[in-house]
Amino acid sequence: MTIRDYLRRQKARYLGIGTACLVCAAGLILAHGVAGRALYSAAAWVFVLGYMACVVLSRSIACPRCKSAVGGYTSWLNLRTSGVFRRMNYCAACGTRFDEPLTPPRS
Repeated sequence: MTIRDYLRRQKARYLGIGTACLVCAAGLILAHGVAGRALYSAAAWVFVLGYMACVVLSRSIACPRCKSAVGGYTSWLNLRTSGVFRRMNYCAACGTRFDEPLTPPRS
């Protein structure tokens, strides 16, 4: 597995967490069936907070070599293996290329 694959898997994991939060919030709204406005405004806040949690978690992904945050500048477009968009190929802090194999940290 390469570092790019690791980062792609981490982004997918955090996107799944954010999506699960949103699905749970939608399920609570549909299950209770209350027509009050307070419930809908509270649900809107839950949707916003679920989305924000997804963004914050995906931006906090660390480089496996130097542990600096690389999630902010490695978007889904940068992690794709092909495409017309310019890809980020290395960590800005330590210079490690994302196509290198991921080695487990030594203890």
